[in-house]
Amino acid sequence: MTGDIISSMSKKLEKILLFLLVILLPSQLAFHFWPSWSLINGIRVDYLSPTLYLTDLIILGLFLSSRLRVRVSLPVIIFVVLNILISYSPLVSLYKWLRALEYFWLFKYLVQNIHKSSIINLKSLSLAVIWTAALAWWQFFLQHSVGGLWWWLGERPLSVTAPLIAKVSFSGQIVMRSYATFPHPNALAGFLLVSALLLYRRVPWATALALLTIPITFSRSAIILEIGILIIGIYLKIVNWKLKIATALAVVVSSIYFLLSTTGSISSLPERIYLILNSLFLIFKSPFLGVGLGNFLPSAGLFQPVHNIYLLLASELGLPAFLIIGYYVCKNYLKIGNWKLKIAILVVAATGLVDHYWLTLHQTSLMLVLLLSLLYAKSDKHILRRRSQR
Repeated sequence: MTGDIISSMSKKLEKILLFLLVILLPSQLAFHFWPSWSLINGIRVDYLSPTLYLTDLIILGLFLSSRLRVRVSLPVIIFVVLNILISYSPLVSLYKWLRALEYFWLFKYLVQNIHKSSIINLKSLSLAVIWTAALAWWQFFLQHSVGGLWWWLGERPLSVTAPLIAKVSFSGQIVMRSYATFPHPNALAGFLLVSALLLYRRVPWATALALLTIPITFSRSAIILEIGILIIGIYLKIVNWKLKIATALAVVVSSIYFLLSTTGSISSLPERIYLILNSLFLIFKSPFLGVGLGNFLPSAGLFQPVHNIYLLLASELGLPAFLIIGYYVCKNYLKIGNWKLKIAILVVAATGLVDHYWLTLHQTSLMLVLLLSLLYAKSDKHILRRRSQR
C-alpha cells in the first residue's frame, strides 16, 4: 500500500517537473563558473563556462524521481574517451560530454514518456511561447530590458545604446532586436518558429503569436523560412482559418522588414567566411576524432563558433561520427508521416546552415532534444503502425 502511494506521488512529481521544464525552457536563469579553461587570452567566454541552469535542476529532479537509467555502448564510450584525450582542452571536452550525457538521458526519458505526456508538453510549450513573446514585444517597445521579476527568468540587461547588443537600422532609425530571455535574437526566432509548427492546429492562437513575434527578432533566416512556410501553407490550403489573419499580418510585417531594415549584425560576411575557413582547417587537421567536443573555440583561438552546425560537429567530433549522427537522424526522419514535425526538423537543418545556436545554447539545445525525441517516437510509432497493417 505504501509502495503504491509512493509510486503515485512519484508519477505526479514527474508530471509537474516535466510541465515546468517545458514552460521554463526559454529561461536562461543560471549560475556561471569561470575556471581558467573557460578563458581565451584572459577573456571570459560564455560558450566555455560551466553553467548550472534552473532547467538543469528540473532535469535532475526528473532523473531522481524516474527509474530510467541509460546505458552507453562500449564503442561510444571508447570514442568519447579518445575525443577527450586528444582535445586541445580536455576539461572543456569533459564538461561538454557531461552536458551531452544530460541531453541523452532527457532524450531517452522523453521518448519513453512522449505519448502520455504530449498534452502536458503542448500546454506548457504554448505557455512558454506566451510569456516569451510578451517579453519580446515589451522589450521592442521599450528598446531596453524590462527588468524586475523578469530577471528571475534570465532576462539580461539590454539597451539600444549598449555595445554588443544586436541592432538593425529600420527606416533610418537604430532599433534593438528583441531577445526575450535568449542569449541572441536569432535563437529566439528559431525557438518561436519550431514552437509554431509543433503547436499548429492543437494551439492555433499560440502559433499565431509566435509567427507575429518572429519579425521583431529581425532574424533573416527565420523570417525567410517563415514567409516560405506560410506561402506554401496558403497555397496547399493547410493553414487553419483561425491563423489566416495572423498569417497575413506575419507575411506583411516580415516583408516590410526586408524592405526597410538593414541588419547591424556583428557577424559580418567576412567574419563568417573566416570562421568557415578555420573549421575546415580543424577538420583537415583532425578528420577522424575531431579536436574535441566544445573545443572549436580554444583550438582556433576564437570567441565565437562557426555559424554552421554541420561544420561545427565535423570539426569537434570528426567526419566518421558526424556521418553516423547524420545517418541516424535522416533514417528516422524518412520514417515519419507527420508533416509539421518534418518541417520543424527542416527548419533546424536550414537555420543550422547559417547559425550555431542549436548546438551551443542551452535553451535551443533543449528544444532540439524535445524535437528529436518527437521525431524518434513518431518514427517508431509509424513503423509499428505499418507492421500492424501488414
